[in-house]
Amino acid sequence: MKAKLFSILLLAILISSCEKYDEDVMEIAGVYEAHVTGVAGPFSMVISADYGNSIKIDAPWLKDNWALISADVRDKEDYSKRIVIYSQNFDGNKRIYGEGVFQNYTLQIDYTIVDGNDLYHYTLVGTKL
Repeated sequence: MKAKLFSILLLAILISSCEKYDEDVMEIAGVYEAHVTGVAGPFSMVISADYGNSIKIDAPWLKDNWALISADVRDKEDYSKRIVIYSQNFDGNKRIYGEGVFQNYTLQIDYTIVDGNDLYHYTLVGTKL
């Protein structure tokens, strides 16, 4: 009986400790007024929490080509959080990667887009509304 009760209690603790959204990542989620330096803006950009330390960023990464890009949040317990966009495909044959920082409700992401043999380097800057 004690073993069964212990098993049920252990299972309940494990289930309750698995949170889908990390509170340190939720601080980044929201709507931003943003600009791509020298190219476009202002526009409203949305960042949503995905799972654990992952986020989704919906923005016009290349001119008017909006895409939903996945990114990870590093150093999430720190005041200054690092954002990493691992190499991923979007809009057909284009590839994007980059990294940035979130601090004091301001976000900056430096990213590169590979389109065939062409490389485009951009900086996206936004302030959380």
